[in-house]
Amino acid sequence: MTDHLLSGLILVAALAVTCWDRYLLHVARYELAALQRVTARDPLTGLANRTGLAQAWQQLASARPWVVVVDLDGFKPVNDTHGHAAGDLVLTAVAHRLRTVNGVPARLGGDEFAALVLDPDPADAARRLAAAIATPVRLPSGVAVSVTASIGLAATGPAGLPAALADADAAMYRAKTTRSGVAVFDPHRDDHATADPRPLVRVRDLTPAATEVSR
Repeated sequence: MTDHLLSGLILVAALAVTCWDRYLLHVARYELAALQRVTARDPLTGLANRTGLAQAWQQLASARPWVVVVDLDGFKPVNDTHGHAAGDLVLTAVAHRLRTVNGVPARLGGDEFAALVLDPDPADAARRLAAAIATPVRLPSGVAVSVTASIGLAATGPAGLPAALADADAAMYRAKTTRSGVAVFDPHRDDHATADPRPLVRVRDLTPAATEVSR
């Protein structure tokens, strides 16, 4: 075997090893991306979970999305009366309606949902969402069941997503206790004041009643 032929064989072998290494790296990256997609999704509804919501926030933070927290009212009686399969069907229907929001919807767990909202009028988007959620869901048995929603909104600020979620949750709790349906976070009325004060001026522009939206 000549030196020239030997060198050629060595070169071919080296190229084959390099190509194989690149293939293995590509497969590993693909599998990692697939795993990340799975771990960022709620298995029942297909919506983002808390991890997925945080990932979406990292991509959308510069757009200053509003944060919406949705808690279902009347879900437990549906679950208790008609069974967990019916409850899952209702949760799936709510998730489908959440997808109509301009933004990124997520399921936080149980009957609690959230969304990063990019709508120019987030309060109106929340009202539309509340109306959509209240639409009855027909079960396979033919029975129609209904749930309603208490929705809280908060503007995002320098404190980031966790603070905005806490603010929206506080507003949601006020909406639930006052039965107003939808409420925008107000640091003077809710339990804490972590929202960026600057966007609160925009809240007054967006809602007919400063910081709370009526039914």
